[in-house]
Amino acid sequence: MSALVKVPGWAYLVLVLVVVGAIGGAYLHSQGVTQGRAAVQALWNADKKTRAAAETKAVAQRVAENLVQARQQAATALAITKAYNEEINDVRARLAAERMRKPAFCASTGPAAPAGSDGAEGGAAADPSGGLLPDAVARDIQALILQTEEVAATGRACQAFIRSNGMGL
Repeated sequence: MSALVKVPGWAYLVLVLVVVGAIGGAYLHSQGVTQGRAAVQALWNADKKTRAAAETKAVAQRVAENLVQARQQAATALAITKAYNEEINDVRARLAAERMRKPAFCASTGPAAPAGSDGAEGGAAADPSGGLLPDAVARDIQALILQTEEVAATGRACQAFIRSNGMGL
């Protein structure tokens, strides 16, 4: 019996209490970790919902702002286009109403008509320095004038657009 040492009964009791305490502590720790994870997840989910709601609200607000801005830009563009069209229509009406005459420095190319001639040709021939240009030449010159006026009107429309959108200096 010399090999066996006698262990008092209270030592077994202490050993059982330590094991039960360790198991209980591990169980409580696992429960705490689970509850902590659940609390963190709940906060995370609440934050995600809050952010999603804020983003949705911001997107809706931006869409509304874009719609207002698009309406303003459309009204401005319409006003600029109207001014451009009125300007070009005035030029077209002026060009259609006026007859193109030779400048005073141009020499007459044909013989002078008798003083009593009737009609535009007779009047133009009677006054060689201020006679009317041929229709083909007058149309070409008027087309060039119209193109020049369209380019100038386009430039003015661009300037108006730049000024109306606050891009000017």
